[in-house]
Amino acid sequence: MIVGLTGGMACGKSTAAEIFREEGFETVDCDDLVRELLAGNREVQGAVRERFGESVMDPSGGVDRRALARIVFASPPDLEWLEGLLHPKVNRSWQELTESRPGIRWVVQIPLLFEKKLEKLVDLTVCVACSPQVQGDRLRRRGLTENQAGARLSRQLPLETKMEFSDYVILNDGSARFLRDQVLDLIRCIASE
Repeated sequence: MIVGLTGGMACGKSTAAEIFREEGFETVDCDDLVRELLAGNREVQGAVRERFGESVMDPSGGVDRRALARIVFASPPDLEWLEGLLHPKVNRSWQELTESRPGIRWVVQIPLLFEKKLEKLVDLTVCVACSPQVQGDRLRRRGLTENQAGARLSRQLPLETKMEFSDYVILNDGSARFLRDQVLDLIRCIASE
């Protein structure tokens, strides 16, 4: 079984995935796969350097993700190019991983699950959601300005749409205990199907 886990930025996908992991699911985070490609894949690093120059490279030869984010979230064509470079590699990576261990319960965190039409590649979809106020507070705590957060959120479907498209929705406005209880309830529900 493969659970596609999505939601808005700062809604709690990683926390929910960790609870799934504690309950015996294997987990893959597509954002982690992107970080690995930018830090250690020479082909990706070369393509990024060629397009954006040395200003987006760090001293070790990896990509400075903050510098790159400033550019691509201000330029839709640059973001589209970067997604075209990274997303096929990321999708191939998690699919190969899940296929290599059939019969395992997987949770794959895919922030752009519906935007990239990947829901057909998973058995069920779960959206982690929270209120705009809670999301805004969390994004500010992460150090994003309102403009930076807005630029990133504008590249995603509205949270309400993700919730509507998902098989299950987990609300993460409350306590850590409330989130855990919802994930455990969902796991019981999945097990009974």
